[in-house]
Amino acid sequence: MNLFINLLVLFGGVLYFANARLVIDENTPKRLFNEELYNSVIDRDECRRQVDYLRRDPVLLAQFLEAGARLPRGFFEMNFADLGNYEQCLNIRSENGDIQIEGKYYLIRIPLEQEFRLPFNMPFNFNVTNRKAIRVKKFFNDIQEFTIRTDAEGSDSELPIQILAVDVAVCVPKPCTTQDWITNMLFNVSAFGFQYEELFARLPDDKPWAPADYVAIAIFSLLGFITILSTFYDVNHIVIQKRDPKKANIYLRSFSVYSNTRRLLTFTPNANALNCLDGIRSISMMWVIIGHTFQMHTLNSNLSVLLQWLISGDAVWITTGPYTVDSFFLMAGILLTYTTVGKMTGIQFIKRLHLFYLNRLLRMFPLLASIVLLEASVFHRVSDGPYWETVANNVQNCRSFWWTTLLHVQNFVNPDHICIVHSWYIAIDIQLYIVSPIILYWVLGKSKTAAWLALIGGLLAILTAGTVWNFIKNMPSISASIPRYDEQTFYLQNYYYLPWTRGAPFFLGMIVGYALYLNKGKKIHLNMGFVLTSWVISLGLIASTFYASYATMQLDWDNQTADNFINSFMRLIWCIGLSWIIFACVKGYGGPINWLLTLSVWKLPARISFAMYLYHYPITFIVAGSQLATVHFSVGARIYEFMALFSLAFLLAFFMTVVVDAPFSVLIKILMEGGQRRDRGRRPAQNGVNSKPGPIPEKNIEDLERTVITTLEKNNPISVQHLEENSASHDKNGIPEKPEEIGEPLPPSKEMERM
Repeated sequence: MNLFINLLVLFGGVLYFANARLVIDENTPKRLFNEELYNSVIDRDECRRQVDYLRRDPVLLAQFLEAGARLPRGFFEMNFADLGNYEQCLNIRSENGDIQIEGKYYLIRIPLEQEFRLPFNMPFNFNVTNRKAIRVKKFFNDIQEFTIRTDAEGSDSELPIQILAVDVAVCVPKPCTTQDWITNMLFNVSAFGFQYEELFARLPDDKPWAPADYVAIAIFSLLGFITILSTFYDVNHIVIQKRDPKKANIYLRSFSVYSNTRRLLTFTPNANALNCLDGIRSISMMWVIIGHTFQMHTLNSNLSVLLQWLISGDAVWITTGPYTVDSFFLMAGILLTYTTVGKMTGIQFIKRLHLFYLNRLLRMFPLLASIVLLEASVFHRVSDGPYWETVANNVQNCRSFWWTTLLHVQNFVNPDHICIVHSWYIAIDIQLYIVSPIILYWVLGKSKTAAWLALIGGLLAILTAGTVWNFIKNMPSISASIPRYDEQTFYLQNYYYLPWTRGAPFFLGMIVGYALYLNKGKKIHLNMGFVLTSWVISLGLIASTFYASYATMQLDWDNQTADNFINSFMRLIWCIGLSWIIFACVKGYGGPINWLLTLSVWKLPARISFAMYLYHYPITFIVAGSQLATVHFSVGARIYEFMALFSLAFLLAFFMTVVVDAPFSVLIKILMEGGQRRDRGRRPAQNGVNSKPGPIPEKNIEDLERTVITTLEKNNPISVQHLEENSASHDKNGIPEKPEEIGEPLPPSKEMERM
């Protein structure tokens, strides 16, 4: 009880000071686009001269007009944008004597609320909103009818015309602004009260080089050069000269694509592995990616169809997708206790706490640092499009606040400008990992009663803190809520990104992991009636989350109390249902579900899931930023895009795991061992008789956590069981997984021989 009170005080103190977020000045110099170039090319006299020339060249003039402004098609299906022809505009080049004409692309926003002022005497000002009512039917087909009234004061219309605007493209000669172009081609429309806003201008080669670009070129070039040399050395040593792999220099082989790929594709069974986690991790990752695919495009030519689909039952498998992230938190807690308990006492654990933290941080750093550097440089140059501003904003966030992501504080420091948007999850994972020793200290002790009290107390404490927070903040229960869409940012920063509102599944996972550890290697005999009842309850709990997602997406949903309860408990309910599935599969009561989750096809996606998680979302931004026209929404088209996106993310994740993660795992392992070299010779004679010679297995890269414990045991021997290898996850503490080890676990003495 004292532990529960202490934890509650801890979380309560965090909640009290939580509103004091650190916001760094975001007005740092931005060099995403060459603003100096845009300003330097403007010349009104030259613009007038080029417009006069275009009047005499109708073919060239037609290219400008055809690439530019037109009314959005599908306006009554809520298509409020037309992007023109971006590439055609920027590719316009014509030279005749001293006149050199090039195209410049503008995107302008025209509000539908306009008040025209006529230049001659009129008894009233003409205002488009002083006309009779305009009815727009079937915005949501038979679900809802929007009535846009433009004559009533204080109209209670659900979609007032006063807030609507259309975005259209304008292609102009390089020296012109949009106002110069329209004035010279037609007349001064501003004199009549016509209003519009220039969102941005684009020219060819308008992305200036920044320090991040030079750093990226230097680092990735060096990495590529080392990889080529290491691979050549490895292939020459093993394949060409057919020499013993154990006699090769481990430093020279560490960056070898040949050996790292072989290790990544080698799977060794283990009796104590939680094999079902392979399937859960892979399916959850696919679910995350397909959810991001459906929200990838912000410009849809039939937005009303998309909104209608989102509030229907057909979309519940997408709107429930965010709960899959909590599956990763659950698995993180399970693996933390399952692979830690029994290896040391609580006091010994506290003495090694710095290694506990260092190991976790170093394991994530290489892939995380690589995606930060790519986002700050390379991703800005791989493509382009009329709506590249979104990608550019992500690039700027990483150039300004890269350090917040590498320090895992991005959910508290400038949460509006997170470098790597989805890295909030990694920050929460690390933050929960940091506080976990408060529970682990008691779990590692000899008293099972103290362990259970600590685990349950931790869960109740964070659940209580999160519930109090949710009832204070009164937030929507889903980020995609249409009626409360304007609260999305508030919801993300005050719920979605915070550890005390998202941490309950992690602490539940620690409980499940401890239960699995206590029954490791044991055959549990359960009554079949109990098993069937548990399955019904488990699936019912998971089904309730689907229903909650459907209900809260409805346009008439207005129940703040229910929203608060959903925010407080629904993610935990999802994980309770999933916990039984994991326990049943591990203990032989999974049936066909266990068969599905333990298929070998899941092993490789699960092994590279950490890299897939990091790399897939930036790809979606690049694809969306490259779109040259509004996209027609259909479920089939989105699924097709998901297949392409998943394949691309899989290949990129595999490549980065082999080239970046695997080599640095070797170096980190050596660092954690203190740089000690091991005897690579033949195994010594036993009982005076030389062991029978045979093929010597290739050296495997052992798991970092096993290495830490083994190294410490040499200095302070304790009677503990060697760290069990989880071949299903290869991740001792959770989430999208990092490959750490291939091969069976060996006791410390044999591990020394193997090195």
